[in-house]
Amino acid sequence: MKEIYLGLDLCKKNIQMSYYREDKQEPESIFQLNNMETYQLPNVMFYSLEEERWYVGNSVSTIRFKTEGVMVEDVLGSIDSDVSTIVNDNVYAPEELLLLLLEIHINEFLSRSEEYKLSGLTITIEQYHEKVYAVLQKLKESFSLSDEQFYIMSHENAFFQYVMNQDERLRNNSVAMFEYGFEGMEYYRIDRKHQGNTWIYYLSRQDMKEEMSYSMLFGDVEELDRHFAELGRVKMKETYISTVYLTGPGFNDNWIEESKKVVCDGRRVFMGQNLYTKGACYHARLGAYETGKDCILCTEGSIPFDIGVNIGDTDARNYFQLIALGGREWYNMKGKVTLFLDDTNRINMVYRDKITKKVQKEIIEIHGLPKRPPKTTKLSLEVELFDERMGAIVIRDVGFGKIYPTTNKIYRKEFSVGNEPCER
Repeated sequence: MKEIYLGLDLCKKNIQMSYYREDKQEPESIFQLNNMETYQLPNVMFYSLEEERWYVGNSVSTIRFKTEGVMVEDVLGSIDSDVSTIVNDNVYAPEELLLLLLEIHINEFLSRSEEYKLSGLTITIEQYHEKVYAVLQKLKESFSLSDEQFYIMSHENAFFQYVMNQDERLRNNSVAMFEYGFEGMEYYRIDRKHQGNTWIYYLSRQDMKEEMSYSMLFGDVEELDRHFAELGRVKMKETYISTVYLTGPGFNDNWIEESKKVVCDGRRVFMGQNLYTKGACYHARLGAYETGKDCILCTEGSIPFDIGVNIGDTDARNYFQLIALGGREWYNMKGKVTLFLDDTNRINMVYRDKITKKVQKEIIEIHGLPKRPPKTTKLSLEVELFDERMGAIVIRDVGFGKIYPTTNKIYRKEFSVGNEPCER
């Protein structure tokens, strides 16, 4: 069996997929079967009543006119809808349709070769959505993937993973990206700072939708070109930039002429639509670029704190037990450990800043547990964040077998990780 690693970019209108085979050096994107010029697979579904099967993506455009069936559009955009879809007396909630859409896309790709075995899947999303996140977690179960084989990341992180897996000369200085999507333009920039033996990468995002709306594509394209050239000229003067990436459906060779000269002046420029899916694919195959390296990624939604507990002497760093690893998206900041208390009812929590190296400590006192000999009070500590700022520690009395059964007591302590998670 050949191991296959998939990177999937889930957007409002479409998805893109890239795959990494163990016998290849770089990820390859999956084209539409009837259109070799685009990687975008629309988020639409069609159920053929005659064949009693679902069609997804680009195959829907032809089959829907050949047979009677049920058409489902805007699968992701309808995730918050209370309206279900009824097909052959089966009722599908919006979340179920999204899960089915993704399962079919992945299974259709895997079915192209019996030798394929899915060994890793990383999905990148435009923004966190609770219902979408829950669906994606079910997708992990559908393909029997472990926590190590499955990851959900932001577009910013996927951009970073892509950049860091390119030729090192392309990032000698800052790296910029203009994304021209259906809702307008956004500007991203990766800057780096050397601090001791560690490289810190700051990834910022600027909303430029008012300056460059998508509707401008349908007006005077020469004026659009001049307008973007001026915006590009301003951004290129802010700092030294080695490489610029242009992505999104708004960018094409039909209008970008003068502006291309501006951003290309002394820089490498690349234009394409599959940057995020390839970044996710690198992650699925190689893991996070920063893992095992002296570098830290800082984005708007990432948390630069490691969260753990000091075991034994509160001042002995050697006894630090990590619970949740920092430097990742807040919705990926979770973890669980088990510990045994000595002759104490105190737990020494530690919040360790990966950038400043500052340590914030907090003592949590556990009341109401029965008196037990040392090392026989077994507790589980679970950490999870609710957003970019707030989280909670949940402590459960596990008990110690039949000798000291659990009291089923649960303790909950909320915490804040500060107002500015990534200060420059």
